[in-house]
Amino acid sequence: MIDEFNQQDVSLLISTSTNDLNTTTPSDYKEVMIFVDKAHWGAAICEKIRRIEEEDVFDAVDLKEALKEVPHQRILSTKQIHGINYDEMCAPTPTFSSLQLLFSTAYKTVYLWSPIGMGIPKFKVLKLRKALYGTKQASCFWWMHLKKILQEIGFKSNGEEPSTYTLEHDGEQAILWIHVDDGALTASSIELINQILDQINKRLKMKWDENIKGLVGISINETDEGLKFLQLELIEKVINLVPHNIVAKSPLLNNCQLESNFLCRNMDKPYLKRIGMLLYIAQASWPDIAAYAVNYLARFSLTTNHSHWDAVNHLIAYLRSTRNVGIIISNQNQLSEMNCFVDANWGGEGNKSTHGYLVMHGMNPIAQQFKWQTTIASSTAEAEYMVLSFAAREALWLYHLIYNILKIPVSTLLSDNKTAVGISTDSMNRKQTRHSIRDFNIINEYVATGKLALRWVSTNNQLADIMTKLLGSVKTNQFVSEINR
Repeated sequence: MIDEFNQQDVSLLISTSTNDLNTTTPSDYKEVMIFVDKAHWGAAICEKIRRIEEEDVFDAVDLKEALKEVPHQRILSTKQIHGINYDEMCAPTPTFSSLQLLFSTAYKTVYLWSPIGMGIPKFKVLKLRKALYGTKQASCFWWMHLKKILQEIGFKSNGEEPSTYTLEHDGEQAILWIHVDDGALTASSIELINQILDQINKRLKMKWDENIKGLVGISINETDEGLKFLQLELIEKVINLVPHNIVAKSPLLNNCQLESNFLCRNMDKPYLKRIGMLLYIAQASWPDIAAYAVNYLARFSLTTNHSHWDAVNHLIAYLRSTRNVGIIISNQNQLSEMNCFVDANWGGEGNKSTHGYLVMHGMNPIAQQFKWQTTIASSTAEAEYMVLSFAAREALWLYHLIYNILKIPVSTLLSDNKTAVGISTDSMNRKQTRHSIRDFNIINEYVATGKLALRWVSTNNQLADIMTKLLGSVKTNQFVSEINR
């Protein structure tokens, strides 16, 4: 095949300006042969085939051996350069709280017809030895391969989070966090890190960066206070969607009371798109807007009208005024305890309460959730009792996750409702909640067995308030600063 292109000394085609980008792209190999940029496309195809052959991806076998061939297509595209051909890019990724790999297909042999130009005999097919991009098994095979390598080196998967690995060696410890084919490695000494890198590099071709500047779409900046998590690139994209004359000091207007209108389902506005971008920002680096505003507005995604549209633009304006503020993981954190602030707001649309919790590991926020309760609570105490059970499950999971790495005391749940605290600790008559679903009684068991601690906290110090209700700018700023911003 290389002879067909006269062994052109050309690297992969990379355009250097928008004028260099062709308005058309060849759809298959036959079009490449008559295309104006035949030499460039040919060199790119040759390079890709060379890499596949170098990795020993397939064997050429007789057609009769193949039980069933998988249809495939060679994808041809012209790549662009960031900053020259485009400036904006958004690639959503899973949140930090749950990085699970899904294995959707079984272990099966895959046969492919040979693409034109590979020089494979006519009655031969390709039997894959390794997974190719586009095959359903690719992610599964990569995960199994990586898992095997890490186990050979001595890493053990965390039982609470399969994507987190720990290694203990001569009294030292290393932690590896994996997100598909990206990740981060930390250890108690630079010597241990170097030993691990040597072992991995012998088995895999990987790129390493000693100074982490970003991970899964989040920029990480080192400051005097610690590590600061920001998403400036995505934030700039979002705030440019609204006029610059809109100013906001709080996520929502103080009198913001929106309602669902099922007659308004087809408003010609990109409401869902903006909510999606705000949710991603909120979950990764902006817990105060995730706490209430974004999730509140997301309720009306299918029943939007102009009042909802104005509210989402107001939230984006607030984002503009606080764009340089992000989560700070403090370097002064004592890592001695984990507290879970829990709150509920009784009633609301459909008589269903809202609840939320915020988990702080020392001075650092590590998890948060806001949710519309599916069960109607008959009182404020019952709504608070329900959220204590939900938060207890999350707090216990996080405790076990951290305890496998660092030995800490049991987690403490903090509620500002004395009745709910009393019911949960069995120090008060449970007459008010005896008709509640038994699933909620799990908090009583956890407290009684010492798996979790529970105590009352003043409303003025209840950080989870920001998760469940609309607060004024003064209270919002106070809680935001306490959440280590």
